[in-house]
Amino acid sequence: MQDPDDSARQILLAEYTALRTEAERRANVQWNVFALQLASAGAIASVAISANPTVLLLVPVSSYLLGSRYILHDFHIKLIRRYVRESLAERLGGHLQWETWRSTALAAPTSRGWFSVTGWNFVHPTRLAFDGVGLLALAAAGVSGGYLWWLRSPPWPVVAGFAGGWLVGLAVTALLRRAFRRASDL
Repeated sequence: MQDPDDSARQILLAEYTALRTEAERRANVQWNVFALQLASAGAIASVAISANPTVLLLVPVSSYLLGSRYILHDFHIKLIRRYVRESLAERLGGHLQWETWRSTALAAPTSRGWFSVTGWNFVHPTRLAFDGVGLLALAAAGVSGGYLWWLRSPPWPVVAGFAGGWLVGLAVTALLRRAFRRASDL
């Protein structure tokens, strides 16, 4: 006959395994979203260079959409880690130490410096790939649009449409920056 405590422990370990698998799956999806962001920004920039620089205004919007997905998976990974650390490890008698040890190690003052890969500051590569690329696209679209308009003045509906698209791009880039900043506090 099996000990009831052993049976409960096996269930908790199966839950832990399922949660680790879910965290790994989400981390893989995050990587795919990151790769898609780089590929789509590059493709949009290529079209903008060869056809029309105003196409660059699509980059901030796509960066916002993909960046939000990236942050959503990051949130769920952190939620899983917190659950393992605060609930599951306790129910297993403190035998699951990885999440607690990891949290303590990352809380060290030297691990979240300005140029570290664990700090979610603006020079973090992930942040640059999402909101940095959006800002760069806005700047490039503004400069190229201004140059083209200086050469030949377009009709006012074109200017109004470009200005509206540029402002939407600026707004979604600001929202994405705020979302990354909030994600760093979790």
